[in-house]
Amino acid sequence: MSCSVQVAVRVRPFNSRERNLNAFCCISMNGRQTVITDLSKKNDEKKFTFDYSYWSHDGYREEPSGYFSPAPGSLYADQKQVFSDVGQGVLDSAWEGYHACLFAYGQTGSGKSYSMVGYGENKGIIPIACEEIFRRIAQNKDPAKSFEVSCSMLEVYNEHVHDLLIKPSTRPPGGLEIRESKVLGIFVEGLSKRAVNSYAGIQKIVDEGTSNRSIGATLMNATSSRAHTVVSIELHQVTTMNGKQGRRISVIHLVDLAGSEKNDQTQAIGDRLKEGCAINKSLSALGNVISALADKAAGKDKGRVVPYRDSKLTRLLQNALGGSCKTIMLCALSPASSNYDETLSTLRYADRAKQVKNFAVVNEDPTLRLIRELREENEKLRALLEGNNGASRGLSEAERKVLEEEHQKEIRAMENALHDMEKSFQQKLEESQKQAAAQTAQGAVDSATVPHLTVLNEDVLLSGQVKFAFPHAPGQLWIGKKKGDWTPDVSLSGLGIFPRHCSCAFDAGKRVVYLTVEEGVNYTFVNGEKIGNKKLVALKSGDRLVLGQAYAFLVVFPAEKNPRLLEEYTYDNALQEVCVAQGEVKRAKPSEAELQEEKAKTEAYRKQVEAMQRAQSEFEEKMRQAALKASAEERQRLEEEFRKKHEALDREKKELQRKEMRRLAAETDRKEVEATLVEILPRVKEANLIAAELNKPYKLVPSFDMCFTSTGERKSKVLISVKYCGKLVYEWTPAVLDNRLFLMRDLLEKYYEETDKDGFLR
Repeated sequence: MSCSVQVAVRVRPFNSRERNLNAFCCISMNGRQTVITDLSKKNDEKKFTFDYSYWSHDGYREEPSGYFSPAPGSLYADQKQVFSDVGQGVLDSAWEGYHACLFAYGQTGSGKSYSMVGYGENKGIIPIACEEIFRRIAQNKDPAKSFEVSCSMLEVYNEHVHDLLIKPSTRPPGGLEIRESKVLGIFVEGLSKRAVNSYAGIQKIVDEGTSNRSIGATLMNATSSRAHTVVSIELHQVTTMNGKQGRRISVIHLVDLAGSEKNDQTQAIGDRLKEGCAINKSLSALGNVISALADKAAGKDKGRVVPYRDSKLTRLLQNALGGSCKTIMLCALSPASSNYDETLSTLRYADRAKQVKNFAVVNEDPTLRLIRELREENEKLRALLEGNNGASRGLSEAERKVLEEEHQKEIRAMENALHDMEKSFQQKLEESQKQAAAQTAQGAVDSATVPHLTVLNEDVLLSGQVKFAFPHAPGQLWIGKKKGDWTPDVSLSGLGIFPRHCSCAFDAGKRVVYLTVEEGVNYTFVNGEKIGNKKLVALKSGDRLVLGQAYAFLVVFPAEKNPRLLEEYTYDNALQEVCVAQGEVKRAKPSEAELQEEKAKTEAYRKQVEAMQRAQSEFEEKMRQAALKASAEERQRLEEEFRKKHEALDREKKELQRKEMRRLAAETDRKEVEATLVEILPRVKEANLIAAELNKPYKLVPSFDMCFTSTGERKSKVLISVKYCGKLVYEWTPAVLDNRLFLMRDLLEKYYEETDKDGFLR
């Protein structure tokens, strides 16, 4: 069955930063059509048509439960509508026996996670789909039919595949291998697959995976927005007739892709390391696969090989793109005109994806035949290993060993797959329950009652997922870096983190947590303020603790019952708070005097406009009264006088509007510069510290440049000047800084692991 990839786009509301900057919306929608407007080029419009265009920018109201529903008469698309159109289609395909896949794509912060996972009462596609699966199973009335559901969750980060149902500390360092079998197709060797029999079971797995993802990001000092997450739900519909069993097998892949990075061609010139960045590689490879498939579907270059093997991500998703699968891509859009280039790039990506064609087939395979075919394939591999087909002839000893090792790995992978298939569903269910119980027993914090420290993450979905309980004094919660035999309770890495960085203890009598700084002098901050050596600091609920260059924590006392703590205090706010408190950047939040001045200017403009409108109305009334008493000649003179007066007032009004627009543009420009500076300064500091640690004479300094828009207006631009031995060698945009900082962190981790550090840097 040939079917095109379905594509939906969804635009989110302005975020707080965009509202503070008085952002303009550059997106509009009409039915299936999405229009993006370049406001800097005299309303230059580009139009796209998709299967679904969801307007979620405004027009909503918050119910008492916290759910966002459409206001009367609005076009707002809520979570239920998105699931009804997109998620329901994925489930329907799976129920018919097809494999199904849903991608979420878009730049960081565009709203992918909100659509896929959701927050609070506004559940996303994944939790609603999981509920719907078991609701449908419960409605089954056929005694000959039963259902088996299993779930897995993985992450692709830096070209490594990680099992998110395994604690980061026990994972293989290089990640898991992707393998291919004629019987099983493409699969991940050693990936945990948990059997479940309820929605609660899947929810526990997703929560566990999300928690492990956050722990992994914390341990590795990794950037979570650069990781691709895949939740896979395997559905077996088992029919038993006359003692014989048949299966209809479907796999649903729910894919949250990493944030598509900002595209700045001029800054990429000469940036050779950018080509080696594994994060860029995955999304770039995905784009190449989509382009190749779109060309083939259009009849162009039919002999072209689709480059699935260019990255781990495309290898994993090979079946979802151009294979036997029904696929939907959901693209998240930012509405702000400041993100015009990135949003246009997303729309073009989506427009290309809708041209891809898949060839879905119903997957009905008797279990016994599958097992037999697996055994046969395994025997062929053993014969290959023994050299019966002469495959190893003519190879060197080293090459032969590599070939043998690879065949041994494939045999083990097949044996494990065979062993798993021969288990009954009940056995799998019991094993899953034991695994879940073991994970729960590993020191889970009762966040509803126990005072604890929770990790803030740049990805709001991961904030609050990892918690560390404060022990009662004299016990201590040690935070720091592993070194030799020393392993702290909270193990961190990266710059500015020391083995015995600091410790916390809870005084139950006084109901107070005390923080003591040990080795982490100059790298420990509470609510932005630096804490001195050996100083005892009392912490209260809501306090922000920043350690080193990239770690932020929130102190939580559940008894104080503030469910919005994580909404009030974010990762970015905590790091920016340090920069502001230490005087490294001007406070982004305006002072009371600035707010009053802004209010006065706005009020003055409003009064001037009202005065003009009154004067115009009074003059019109005066002319009307005079015209009633005047002769024809006099009326003609009055009409001419009225026309001239009206034109003069209109010119004054337009000039006043132009002045106000220029003032607002200048004010917005100033706010954008301040906000960008506050955002990039922690990264600039970290980059300089990495350069110093690696003994490289580079220095990064924020700088400014002026550019002109297509309408001739001046606009400020924040750059990062890169100096080598005091000489300017590069100027980076904030987007390029993000990419380079990722590479620098990776280089630093490899440097720490290297024994011959001098040789490593040569």
